[in-house]
Amino acid sequence: MVGILEIKEEKGRGPRAGGCALLDLPCLRVEIPAPPGLPSARLARRVDKGARLLARAGVRRVLTAAEFPHWPRLRRYGLEPVEPENFCQALAVPLALAALKRQGVEPARAWVTLSGPSPSRALLRAAEGLCPLVRRLSLAVPGEEETLAAWLWREFGAAMASPGAGGRADVVLRFGAGGPEGRAVLALYGPRPELGGFVLLPPEGLEEGGLDRLAVLALLWQEGRLAAEEIRIAST
Repeated sequence: MVGILEIKEEKGRGPRAGGCALLDLPCLRVEIPAPPGLPSARLARRVDKGARLLARAGVRRVLTAAEFPHWPRLRRYGLEPVEPENFCQALAVPLALAALKRQGVEPARAWVTLSGPSPSRALLRAAEGLCPLVRRLSLAVPGEEETLAAWLWREFGAAMASPGAGGRADVVLRFGAGGPEGRAVLALYGPRPELGGFVLLPPEGLEEGGLDRLAVLALLWQEGRLAAEEIRIAST
């Protein structure tokens, strides 16, 4: 069971709970009335009551508004946000191609760098997808460059470009902190990935209802309700 917790600027005596669905994914929605002028201490108690309703129903992951300020209270009850990192990393290839298109650089003439603290599965999957498409691919993974260069040559017959050779890459995709600079840098890790001026949008007709869009998309992708190919990428 997935939870949805929303604070409503309306009158009411306490949290209201009811079932709903996101693309046939069952959810428990809890609405917390918070009329203007409600003291912060009373709002905090209502948030606690809402969190208890979710926890007692077996909820562990919760969708909220993007700038939800009460996560420390929710975590006391074992409730966590939906993490978008794996979802964003699964979209590494289309994000890189979108960044190249925005620069007016054809993939066949482009240089893309993938960086990270280790050769994660997501990083290697992105390398597999990009290697046949771009002119130069470099993998900036400290201590692993020789192994990865041999892998690229064995799998694709491609020589790995040096991350620091000949200026900056057109696009750098970061799968962890640090890494070289590029003309466009997308940080695809952590609780709030930085997508370099891009936003991920749902298919036409799917509304998030004021919830954190990225978390909603990540949840639906994790649960198999949305394929990566259905996600739209747009510039902000």
